[in-house]
Amino acid sequence: MRLKSHFGASRRSRILVLLSIFVVIGLAFSYYHTIHSISGLIPEFKSPSSIWTSKPPKPSKFWLSFAPLLGEAAPNCPPPERQESTVLAKNRFYNERWILRLGGNWLVDEVPFPNQLKMKRSDVQSMREKHSLFVDLLNTKAPTLDYEKGTKGIVTSAGGSYFPDLIISLLMLRRSGSTLPVEVFLTTPSEYEPQICESILPYLNAKCIILSDILSDTPHGFTIQKFQIKIFAMLFSSFESLLFLDADNFPIHPPEELFSMEPFTKNHLVLWPDFWTSTASPIFPDIVGLSPDILRTRPTIESGQILVSKKHHAKTLLLAAYYNVYGDYFYPLISQGGPGEGDKDTFAPAALVLNNAFYTVETPPVNLGIRNVGGSAIVHYDPSIPYPCPAPSPGSETCEARAFFIHASWSPKLNALQKLQSTRKWGDEKKNRQMFGMDVEKVVWGYMVEVACNDWEFADWGNGNKTATPVCAQSKKCFRDVFGDEWDGVMVDVDKKVQIGDVLT
Repeated sequence: MRLKSHFGASRRSRILVLLSIFVVIGLAFSYYHTIHSISGLIPEFKSPSSIWTSKPPKPSKFWLSFAPLLGEAAPNCPPPERQESTVLAKNRFYNERWILRLGGNWLVDEVPFPNQLKMKRSDVQSMREKHSLFVDLLNTKAPTLDYEKGTKGIVTSAGGSYFPDLIISLLMLRRSGSTLPVEVFLTTPSEYEPQICESILPYLNAKCIILSDILSDTPHGFTIQKFQIKIFAMLFSSFESLLFLDADNFPIHPPEELFSMEPFTKNHLVLWPDFWTSTASPIFPDIVGLSPDILRTRPTIESGQILVSKKHHAKTLLLAAYYNVYGDYFYPLISQGGPGEGDKDTFAPAALVLNNAFYTVETPPVNLGIRNVGGSAIVHYDPSIPYPCPAPSPGSETCEARAFFIHASWSPKLNALQKLQSTRKWGDEKKNRQMFGMDVEKVVWGYMVEVACNDWEFADWGNGNKTATPVCAQSKKCFRDVFGDEWDGVMVDVDKKVQIGDVLT
C-alpha cells in the first residue's frame, strides 16, 4: 500500500511538473509573440525590465499636504444654475474673429458675453471668500510638488476607448524622432490593461500610472474623473518640465526642441489658443478678483497640449487644480456651456490671478479637413514663430508658420474600431505634403491598420478583437476605399521611401 501510494504521488508530481513546463512555455510564447508583433513598428529603447515598471507609486507627501488645503477652501454654497438655454453660447462664439490682431491684442466682440448663470449675492460672496482663502493658503503654505529635478517628458491620460488612440499617437511621436519618456495616467485600476501597460508601452518608453492609488493615501474623499485627470496627471508626474498631450494628439516634429527655446525658456508656461472667444460669466472675474475685461481680450485655450515647468509654475497648477476639483462651480462660471466646457480654460485664469507670466501661442489653429465632418482634426503651430510672420529683410529667410501638432479630437478618433470612412478627411494629399512634408493622413492610417492587424487585445475591442467585421479586415477595407491602395503591410512612407513598419528603426 505504501509503495502504491508513493508511486501514485510520484506520478502526480511528474504530471504537475509537466503541466508547469507547458504553462511556462505558453507564457513565453505569448510574450515573444507580443514583442515580435511590435518590434517592426517601434524603435528599441531598452528591455522593459531595465526601464520603467508599473509598480504602485510611493505615498505622496505632496498629496497629504495639498488635500487638506482643497478641503479647507471648499465652496459651501450650491453650484451656479443656468437660467436660460446655452445654445446661444455655442453658436454666437463659434467664430474666428480673434485670429485678427490689432495693436498686439486679440480682436474680440465689443459687447461682453451676457451672464447666463443664477447665483445669490450671498453665494457669490461666499465663493469669493473661499477663493481668496485658497490663494492665501498657496502663498503661505503651498506644498512642494514632487518631481525629479532636471527631467523632462510627456504626460498623458488614457484608458478604455482612448488606449488605441494613444498607441497611434505614440507611434507618431516616435516617428518624429522623439525619445522623451511618457507617463500615461489611468483613473482607476479598472482601466489597467496588462498587455498594453506591461508589454507594449514599455517598448514605446512609456508606463502606466494609476491615479487612484495615489489619491487613496488621504482621508479626504476626492473623486477625480473626466476633465479633472489632466491637471492631476501634471501634478503627480515625475517630470520637472512636461508637455501634456491628449491621447489623440501627436507632434509632427520632436517636442524636445520646445523645451529649449523661447517662449518656454522665458515664460515656463505655454498655452495654445482655441477657435473661440470667451463665454465667461461676469460673475467669474468678480469671484477670483480679475478685471472684468481681461478674459475678453484674449482667446480661449485648447488644452490638448500644454507646456509647463512645475518648478516655475507650481502655484499656477495648484490653483488650476482647485478650479478643476470644484469644476461643478468653476466650469460653468468660466464657460457657461460654451464650446469645450471643462478643464481647458482653467489654466490661463490661474496664471492671471497669481500674476504669473505665461505665453499664448500667437498663430491660431486651423482645421485639417472640414470642421464638423466626421474625422477632421485641428492643427496647432510652433510657438517660437510670431504671428503674423514679420516681413523678411533683404537676404533673410522667409518666415513661415510651422505646423507642430495634430489633434484628432473630432469623432471618430484614431480608434480603428470606430474609424470607418471611405474618403479622405484631412485634406488632399498635396495639402498634406505642403503642411507636413508627407501625406500624414495616409501614414496615420497605415499605423491604424498595422495595430488593428496585430494580436493586441484592447479591452475596448472586446474578446479577441471581434466585431461584426473583424477590426483588421474592416481597417484594410477603409484604407483601400480612402487611398485606392490595397494594404499589404508594405506601404511606403511618404518621402522617406521606407516601409512604414521600419520608419522608427
